[in-house]
Amino acid sequence: MIDWIVHWPTWELMRVIGFGSYMLIAAGICLGILYSFPAAKPQTKKTRYRLHTLFTNAGMALGLAHGLLPVISIYSPFAWKEVLVPFAAVHHPVLNGLGTLAAYGAIVLVFSSDFRHKIAKKLWYASHLLAYPVFAATFVHGYFLGSDTKLLAIRWMYLLSIAMIVTLTAVRFAIVPQWKAAGMQRKMKRTGA
Repeated sequence: MIDWIVHWPTWELMRVIGFGSYMLIAAGICLGILYSFPAAKPQTKKTRYRLHTLFTNAGMALGLAHGLLPVISIYSPFAWKEVLVPFAAVHHPVLNGLGTLAAYGAIVLVFSSDFRHKIAKKLWYASHLLAYPVFAATFVHGYFLGSDTKLLAIRWMYLLSIAMIVTLTAVRFAIVPQWKAAGMQRKMKRTGA
């Protein structure tokens, strides 16, 4: 059994799984931001939330697999310490450490979301904003450490994902205060204040 596992194409699996993880997490974050847009219909919001949860959970699971594969790799072996302790890797300690920190951050995000209704809304929201630095660490890890980044299409994918998240975030923060202000005005008109 061990002999069979050792002969897996771990290098290729790490690359494909890491890339898939990044894409799912980027899509999940975009859907999470879109979910928070106030004008969406309830059914649209429900679908966005389900896809957001599915993509981010699947992305995290793939990311954990991506991080654990180096332990069984014969091409680029890592010790458990190098995988589990941030910045302990022999090769590219900073870039690998960011990947480890991103994995821990993703775990916190998923579990805090599972307990969303059991913790204070402000605490959940503050912990959920951790998605931005976690995604930034994931981006830096993949873009600068990934061997496929030399391919133009892969580079563009990374850059477009960052652009999408920054743009959606900017639009969201531009829209929500205006929407809330308009809602307050409507409420004041109804109550005669």
